[in-house]
Amino acid sequence: MIILLNRNSNNNHGPRKWEEVRAELEEKYLGRDYRLIYDAEDLPEILRLAPAADRHTVVAAGGDGTVNFLLNRLMRLEKSERRRVIMGAIGLGSSNDFHKPLSDRRRVNGKVHIKLDDGHATSHNVGKVTYEDANAKQRQKYFMINSSIGIIAQANHFFNAGDRPLNWLKPRCVLGAIYYAALKTIFSAANVPAVITVDGERLATELTSLSILINPFFSGNLSYDIDVNPQSPFFGVALAERMGTAERLRALVSLARSRFQGLAKTRAWKARSVDIQTDSLTPLELDGEVELARNIRIRLLQGYMRVCQ
Repeated sequence: MIILLNRNSNNNHGPRKWEEVRAELEEKYLGRDYRLIYDAEDLPEILRLAPAADRHTVVAAGGDGTVNFLLNRLMRLEKSERRRVIMGAIGLGSSNDFHKPLSDRRRVNGKVHIKLDDGHATSHNVGKVTYEDANAKQRQKYFMINSSIGIIAQANHFFNAGDRPLNWLKPRCVLGAIYYAALKTIFSAANVPAVITVDGERLATELTSLSILINPFFSGNLSYDIDVNPQSPFFGVALAERMGTAERLRALVSLARSRFQGLAKTRAWKARSVDIQTDSLTPLELDGEVELARNIRIRLLQGYMRVCQ
């Protein structure tokens, strides 16, 4: 087993949380026969030199950003090598949406959630994203929780960058930091003029937020009520459009209660492809990580990874 530990996760508290749970992890799940690494760039060489096996378990020890970072490194592997990899996770981050819905059976130290059972690995969908960056270069990235543009992406961008109150809140109250970032964005962000194409259905709008979901959970206790999971033969697609401040606040309260469909100025689909055209660069969120992008194409890669339970 190879464990990628992100030193910067959870506002640089990830390594401390790792030390708090390491002994219990070794006793119950890992044993002593694992390799701890801090950079995934050497992962292909590490796997090549590892003892021959039908599978290699590679674990993201950090938050959702660490999961996304590892996923994108694994997707660079040769297809034959990637098929031998099972991906796991130790939730040392702030929100840890990858582990949701949360289960008491899959946690250590009473609070750190894990996916380490490689003996019962299941297939997991991946989203493939191609887009144009700020330098007009074509980029390709992947996600395995959710992707968005609009105020959710802008709030994630602000959460990652931070300001003085947010940076004070993060290590003390993660949920408070999430709501602070959300509320500040709700009051300040403009709707985004865009043309969206969902499985061939074209729509011109001013989007407040557009989410493409593999997992309906995001940002603390927020979630959509779209019936989608990592094995579904489709994405969940959730659009909020042309919303003012009061409507955005009502949507936030509803999402905290897992309610979205049926709200005014919303639409939802189940789809395998989404194209997004905007007049200018806009924040694009992939598993909590944010890029500036335009001319965005998103496609479902069904069952592309194997993931521990």
